[in-house]
Amino acid sequence: MIPSGLFNEILVVSLPQSSDRRDHIRSHFAEVGITAYRFFDASGPEDPEVTALFEDDKVAGYPPCFRCGKLECGRPDCNNVLTPQQVAVFVTYLRLWRHVSAGGGRVLVCEDDVLFHPWAGQVLNRLQVEIARGDLSFSGSAPRLFRLGWALGPDHDAEMPFRVDDTLRMSNPCHALTAAYARDLLACFDRVVHTADVFQHQLAPISQTAARTVFPPIASELSWSVGTLESLIHPKDRHADWLEAQGRGEEAARYREKIAQHFRDTAHKTPS
Repeated sequence: MIPSGLFNEILVVSLPQSSDRRDHIRSHFAEVGITAYRFFDASGPEDPEVTALFEDDKVAGYPPCFRCGKLECGRPDCNNVLTPQQVAVFVTYLRLWRHVSAGGGRVLVCEDDVLFHPWAGQVLNRLQVEIARGDLSFSGSAPRLFRLGWALGPDHDAEMPFRVDDTLRMSNPCHALTAAYARDLLACFDRVVHTADVFQHQLAPISQTAARTVFPPIASELSWSVGTLESLIHPKDRHADWLEAQGRGEEAARYREKIAQHFRDTAHKTPS
């Protein structure tokens, strides 16, 4: 599925203890013919670097909401404060960017609930042709990020003509970056003011000039889009819906209680 020579390395970001997600990757990658990859161990909230960022005032606090810049977004389920789990994701990506920058090449990065679509190989082959004839740059020594996959939606259409533009998409589930782009991300970083995906794909100044989005997207993911896998940052109704559809009503009820508890105690803080 992946053209030879397009990427120097394929990494899958995954918590070491996420056995269900790693099993998904092993099975799914075998199905689509991806064999040369490795897991990049993600950090958890207990990581010393997470603690250090909080202690050194390197994480934006509340108020205001880090998403909208206001006291309140008007959404009862809004996550308006950066949690240790979200900062741990950012720390994971800081470590990942250090690894990529040191390697000097071109790396495909996937998250461990990624799902490739049947047209992925065709799109990647076309991308490689565009790079080979000089219409697109993708050298380890020049900053470049290709957004390749995001939450399932209307973009995921095999009939969509191939194009590459600067349309913004949050593409942490599947993206490719060069060592130079990783170095520039690290140079841009000062403190955690948003989630890692928004920083990488939108807020970092380098994203305005060096990031490109490939259509049709070659991948989506399973936790946000489908609910097959549980979200590891914030529990979502979509997973409860999926459990109910599988006839697992008691599990779905327990999961909905987890959602309610999570928002009240961890994610949502209503200004007094």
